[in-house]
Order: sequence, then structure tokens, then C-alpha cells
Amino acid sequence: MTNFVFQSTPKLVFGENSINLLTNEIHKLQVKNVFLICDPIIKTLSFWSKLTKELQKKGIKYFVFENIVADPGYEIADAASQEALKTDCELIVGIGGGSALDIAKIVSISSITGETCKELMAKTEITQKRLPLILIPTTAGTGSEVTHISILSDNKEQTKNGLVSPKLYADVAILDPKITLSLPPDITAFSGLDAIIHALEALTSRLANPLTDILALEALKILYNNIAEAFSNGQNINARTQMLYGSMLAGKAFANSSVGAIHAFAYPIGAEYNIPHGLANSIMLIPVLRFNLSAAPDKYAKAAKAIGIDIVGITNRTASELLLAKLDKLVDDLRISRFLRFYGVSKSDIPRLSQKVIKISRLLNNNPKKITVKDAESLYLEAL
Repeated sequence: MTNFVFQSTPKLVFGENSINLLTNEIHKLQVKNVFLICDPIIKTLSFWSKLTKELQKKGIKYFVFENIVADPGYEIADAASQEALKTDCELIVGIGGGSALDIAKIVSISSITGETCKELMAKTEITQKRLPLILIPTTAGTGSEVTHISILSDNKEQTKNGLVSPKLYADVAILDPKITLSLPPDITAFSGLDAIIHALEALTSRLANPLTDILALEALKILYNNIAEAFSNGQNINARTQMLYGSMLAGKAFANSSVGAIHAFAYPIGAEYNIPHGLANSIMLIPVLRFNLSAAPDKYAKAAKAIGIDIVGITNRTASELLLAKLDKLVDDLRISRFLRFYGVSKSDIPRLSQKVIKISRLLNNNPKKITVKDAESLYLEAL
């Protein structure tokens, strides 16, 4: 067995109504002044009123920053940091989708140091202290609650960049499937496919290890077997619970082995055409997976088995192709509008996008198969 290092969020609180335990976790951290970062819609959900009343009852002072948008830019992170600096807060709590959680991670550092997001992104290593951090996902997809990664858009350069540091692991992640029941079908599909892609790419990454393989394969099995039900019957609490659990497992896996080319190809189109992250990944899933099949047939065969394909008596390559077919059908079943041309991308844009993606070496270096600029053009053209 090869040597490896595995890191993760030290504490998980999982289950129905676990959101009600937030005040207990705040009390354990011995703080009284909390800065909440959330998606705008959060304040309209049923749990919010109960949560804030409980904070008041326990004498916990709280401030709310809700100006979160999909795939937020540096400006949003800086605005949140400036607001947090004014409050003398002692704890950052992120509640929402991946964007809110990623902003919360940044603010946990910059609310102490006063650094801009651009300054933090330019660092090769984060050594600063940060405020205590609690993350609460309201979608089942990004796995951000258990990763040490924050992805933000540089709107000036029309690119996405990642801050990666063990400092970004939350102190506590609270996962309550009940607060995911209100997710609309399209967000359920995008975020669920995002989680499936996390598991697939974690499994086939050049940095994968035996523990990330176990997590990724279990995540694949759970996510694949529950996403259709969560999509078609959003009030099914069992399906929602399984999706949240599977997303978390996939997050733990890719936090330690990284994602690959699907994510790399999604970043430029997401940043430039405002395509939501999960949707951008869903668009690139089949083209990149088809390209990668020959490079990791043994891993893809294991993935095929995990989602229920009988691989007895067939080659790894055949099993890989069956996996591709199943996932191709799943994208259709989830009604994903999968072609780039639907989002304003034209053939003339492909060379520029390809030049952008080839620079995302942090992810491409982990892909099971090397990708050239020519390959990048072919993959974008296939997705067009």
C-alpha cells in the first residue's frame, strides 16, 4: 500500500433537525458574537426564524451577510470581510450552497487579517490564524462543508481560482437533510451530478489513495441510487438524506485526492458565460469521461460496479463503456440542457476557452489522461 496523508473536518453533526444543535456548537466554542453568511433565500425558509430566535434566547449576538450570488467573485468575499471586520465577531457560520460556504471560509481568515481575497489567492501557503468556522450546507452537491477549498470567480479576468489550505477545514459541519427539502428539481439535478462527478474524479485522480477510493465508491453508489428520486420527489426525506450523506462522502474524497478535467473544463465556461457550477460540470461530464475511459478502465469498472452494473465476465473497458452509457442516460433523465450552444457559446469561442482551460494545471495534472490544447478544443467542440 502506498503512503498517503488524509485530512478532513474534525467534527460532523448529521441528521434530521441537526440544525437545531447550532447553538450547542456555538456554546462549545465559547463565543457570543457570530457572523452569519447565507444565501438570500435562506431567510425565507422555515428553519430560519426558529434558528434566530434560539440564538437570541441563548444571548448570542448575530450579524447576517446575505449578498451571496451564484459563483461569487472576489468582490463579494471582500464585502463580507469588511462587514465582518466591523462587528468584532468571534465565529463565522456559513449556511447555504457552495458559494455561501466558500465565502465563509475566506472570511474566517480575512476578518482577522483584513486581507483582500486577491491577496489571499496570491499566497502559496496560508499560515494566518482564522476565526472558528461552522458550515451548514443546504444543497447536496458541493461537499464544501468538508473540504479545504474555496472557489471564487475573478470577474476581471473571467476565470475561477481556488484557495486551497488545511486552514479552510471547518471546525464543525452540520448536515440536516430537512433543510434540503425545498431545493427545486433543477438545483437538485445540478448539485447531485456535481457530487457524482466529485466521486468519479476523486476515484480516478492521480492523487487517489485507498481511503479516498473507499469514500468515492460508496458516494457513487449512494448518489446514483437516490438522485432520480430526489429529483422527481423532492419531499422524500430518505432520498434527501442519502444525497446529503453521499455528497459529504464525495467531498471528503476529493478534498484529499482532487478533482480533474471535468472541473477544469467547467471553470472557464462558468466564469465567462455565468453557467452555474453544477450545470457546467454536467455539460462536460460525458465528453471528458469518454476521453478518459482508456486511461483508467480498472477504476471506471469499479465505478460501474458501484452503481449496480453487473461486471462479471466482461472486460474493464466494456464495464467502463456501460458506465458511460448509464451516466449519459442519467443526464438526460435529469433534463439537463447539456450543450454549450444553449448558453451563448459559439465555435469561434472554442480556441479562447481551450487556452484558458489548459492553464488550470492544478486540476489537469491530476486527470488520468494528459490533455493538450488540441484535445481541449475537441472536447469543447463535442460539448457545443
